[in-house]
Amino acid sequence: MNTATRGLTATKEAAMRNRTDEIVAALERAWPNWQIWVIHKAVGGITWCGRRWDDEKRVLNADSPDELVERLEAETER
Repeated sequence: MNTATRGLTATKEAAMRNRTDEIVAALERAWPNWQIWVIHKAVGGITWCGRRWDDEKRVLNADSPDELVERLEAETER
């Protein structure tokens, strides 16, 4: 790294972070047995998704992180 670009990487990474990424990271910490991700739709916002790491066939979809948590809780009660 040269002196002209020193520090830009950290600033760029901070600028690239967004609230959605932070929510996904928090959900992953709260639900370590689940893979959590989002799909950014061209029309209609975001779909929140989750599936157990040991079962790639069953996928949960939700319109919000709160709805995804409700679905995760329902799945763990089964």
